[in-house]
Amino acid sequence: CSQLMEINEQSLNSLNQVFVSILSPDNASRKAGEEYLRNLESQKGFSLLLLTLINKLVQSTSPHDISIRQCTAVYLKNLVKRRWEIGDDTSAGPPIPQPDKDTIKTHIVDLMCAVPPDVQKQLAETVTLISKYDFPEKWLQLLPTLVSKLATDDIQVIKGVMLTANSIMKRFRYVFKTDNLYRELAFCLEGFQVPLLEKYKQIELQINICKNAKELSVLLETQRLINRVFFSLNWQDIPEFFEDNINSWMTEFVKYLMYKNPLVEDATEETEPGPIESLKSAILDNLNLYATKYEDEFEPFLQEFTQLVWKLLIEVGPQPKYDILATSAIKFLTSVCSKQKNIALFTEPILRDIIEHIVVKNLTATAADEELFEDNPTDYIRKDMEGSDQDTRRRSACELTRALLKFFAPKVSEICVTYINAMLQMYSVKQEWMAKDAALHLVLAVSVMSSSSVSGAGDLNPNVNILSIFESHVLPEVQDESVDARPIVKADAIKLICIFRSHLQTPFLVGLLPHIVRHLHSKHVVIQTYAALCVERFLTVKDRDPVSGSNVPRITRADLAPFFQPLFVGLFAVLDNPDLPENDHVMKCIMRVLVLVGNDIGPVTELVLAQLTKSLERVCKNPVNPLYNHYLFESLAVLIKSCTGSAGNDLAVSAVCDRFETLLFPPFQAVLAQDVVEFVPYVFQILAQLLAGRPGQGLSPPYKALFPPLLSPMLWERKGNVPALTDLFKAYINKGMAEIAAENLLPGVLGVFQKLLSSKATEMYAFVLLNNIYAQNPITTLTPYLPTVLNLLLMRMQEAAKEAKFSRYSRLFLHSLCSFCVSHSAQVLFDQLETITAGLVNMIVLNVWGRHRESVCTASKADLRVLLVGGTRLLLESKVASHAEMWGALLKSLVQLADAVRTEGASVSAAAAAEKEAETHMQQLLMPEDDDLGVGKEFDSSYSKLAYANVPSVDPTASIVSVEGYFCTTLAAFCRGHPGMYLGAIQSSLDAKEAAALQQMLAANNVGLV
Repeated sequence: CSQLMEINEQSLNSLNQVFVSILSPDNASRKAGEEYLRNLESQKGFSLLLLTLINKLVQSTSPHDISIRQCTAVYLKNLVKRRWEIGDDTSAGPPIPQPDKDTIKTHIVDLMCAVPPDVQKQLAETVTLISKYDFPEKWLQLLPTLVSKLATDDIQVIKGVMLTANSIMKRFRYVFKTDNLYRELAFCLEGFQVPLLEKYKQIELQINICKNAKELSVLLETQRLINRVFFSLNWQDIPEFFEDNINSWMTEFVKYLMYKNPLVEDATEETEPGPIESLKSAILDNLNLYATKYEDEFEPFLQEFTQLVWKLLIEVGPQPKYDILATSAIKFLTSVCSKQKNIALFTEPILRDIIEHIVVKNLTATAADEELFEDNPTDYIRKDMEGSDQDTRRRSACELTRALLKFFAPKVSEICVTYINAMLQMYSVKQEWMAKDAALHLVLAVSVMSSSSVSGAGDLNPNVNILSIFESHVLPEVQDESVDARPIVKADAIKLICIFRSHLQTPFLVGLLPHIVRHLHSKHVVIQTYAALCVERFLTVKDRDPVSGSNVPRITRADLAPFFQPLFVGLFAVLDNPDLPENDHVMKCIMRVLVLVGNDIGPVTELVLAQLTKSLERVCKNPVNPLYNHYLFESLAVLIKSCTGSAGNDLAVSAVCDRFETLLFPPFQAVLAQDVVEFVPYVFQILAQLLAGRPGQGLSPPYKALFPPLLSPMLWERKGNVPALTDLFKAYINKGMAEIAAENLLPGVLGVFQKLLSSKATEMYAFVLLNNIYAQNPITTLTPYLPTVLNLLLMRMQEAAKEAKFSRYSRLFLHSLCSFCVSHSAQVLFDQLETITAGLVNMIVLNVWGRHRESVCTASKADLRVLLVGGTRLLLESKVASHAEMWGALLKSLVQLADAVRTEGASVSAAAAAEKEAETHMQQLLMPEDDDLGVGKEFDSSYSKLAYANVPSVDPTASIVSVEGYFCTTLAAFCRGHPGMYLGAIQSSLDAKEAAALQQMLAANNVGLV
């Protein structure tokens, strides 16, 4: 609807009531309100109505109005995120109208400066989202407007300006240099660098005289934001203005690093950093940037700041609220000591002091760590586990130690070993677990010179006898029968074994397995998790096979076989722990074990399937952990793949499929009925895999009953469903096309094809369906629908011709035509196209294929095979041969295609190519070369591909071993049947390079043209 919304008291009150519904605890009211707002989104003026409602409620202190104000601001932010620019995603609806955009940009900064902090943050993020697309080219007034707001004495307004500037200028951090980036940076520097320094100095004067705690906190937070803007503007290179004024900036930094004020220091707060700590951390980030990237400019200040940071680290307390400050300070020291030019700063007494007062101090566990271990194991694991990217004191202390080893390895190693021995001796005498915990972490810090999430510890420090420490102090902890004694030290020992896994040989690893598996029965979640993590990482260790040259697992299926039963029992017992039932590390271990076990899963199939189904039923009620969910469905996929992959035993496989359907269909039907959004795409992928894995043709009764509802257009509206549903439909078409046609459901399938074709975002899936329909239906079934299908393809072609990705559509379109020619008759296709428009085939050959030859040659190996075989049939088995120009142009395209096939080695079967591509995807997804799924991996909330739920495509060219040979021998046979008639056309249509390529291919296939 393009109707213009009126902004008046009535419409504002109406909108207010809608947000009341959205905030309602009643699910029906909430959904009704959300639906109502979605319908309003397409009306002009809606975004302005949101802004006006926020403005109306600015001064209100009513809890009700504050909630509505906050909710409205969040909705506006999300609307801008979805609809400011929509790109290829047409499902988001039309973009915000340009007049509304202009009005928003005119007023949003003023409003942001007037609203309270809770809404100010949301509006600042909205400005950031808009600036991503419009700043600076389409929003030249943004920066001058922000600068003009700095003229006020209202610190809340100034803070709002800096909040926005910080969000906008983050774009300059951690990105590669480009001309466009530097133009934008120059624009921001020109308008903002001078007022930034001026305001920093002015606020410093206000801080010196401020006696109000609340106001002082805002002043300090504003200074922190200015420091973050400083960081952004200096990240790419040191700007001339900042270099000229470096003394002014550094003078201010010195003051704040020494700044203390009991007015804003809360002695009772243990966790959250105060405004002073946050400001100092931001300054330290700036100092670290300069010490790392601008050494010459920073050199005059280096010694003073090193001493200041040293003093700060000595004074800083162990409470979690100081963690960010401590890690930032340690990072600065790490940067300084890793530079050879600074060696003179680090004498032996200084090194000893650093190890004792900084490294050991920050490696030592605190009461907060012990509390975290017991009460919040998830956070403890996230901070402590190998491969975590979280900055912690321990990790920073380890990095500092390794930086010191770079130039002072013998002395630092000696000092560290002394402290390690002293702490281990303290533990043996007094049984103080914190001493051994710190000692083991210092062992890690000083002994591991390099590491990765793939293989754990890499190069080791030769100055440390790690084997002696390992045998005397690590192994006894793991071999201890009491899995709950000294729990944190137990967890440390398992972690060390895991990290040193690449240095442990197969017999040793296998000998450790029963001890590690036993710890799955500990009562402590961290120990359970580390045990599962350790087993999972053991299974990723690989060695290069001297014969094949490929990497093979160090622990084999045979090595693991004796532990199948206790391992699965232990892992699933952990998932019954109410403290952390959705433990993604444990589920990932289950998945990894299933991958290694493969077809030997037989004896424990029932146990694993029953437990996975139980986990699925439990998690369906309240999906919380997306990683756990993914590994759960991946485990199901691996289990199905293993159980249905037994060749030559169709009856047994069919029985297994029946069992899977019996157990999985009830929870799957519940997911679909309740529309559990997170799980629906996973369910479709598993259903597709299970159907594709069933031997023979035909659909089971549950699958027959499921199919008609899948034709509902609403299911295909959600973009996350489309890839998974396409796989499921592919399996349906390949297994049960006869039943689909018999039930007169083919028109419904073609209706889905039409819907998918209508959007750029889903058109590729439309072609997957269409090509499978071609392959699985006789021509008599297809004939009534062909004119409509071809017209739809041609209409979409006209639309695609106006788009930037026209070459992609052309490739899909041509592949589909060739797919038809492979499965059916090239002459039928020719006649159908010519019936639509005389000369249409000629236009397609010359204007579509001819203009996009290079793009077509970049298709996948499987697609190249279909293009070449289908194109060859169109060339030689249709009336194309009667039109010299068209024939020559198509031949030219096919020669280039055949040469691409030869170059790419695509003469393997499409099925083999697809299987290889799927295997590559699995390796990338599931093996730790991708830093593992469990480390830093975020899943798309709407769709995540299951690596093992692969639905193979039917290869219409499977009977042809070499498609290049097919092209050459078929062309030669055609020319023999028409001696001399086509040699002239061949010579005139090919350039020298193409002619040479054709001659080479003909010779390779022992044929010639006559």
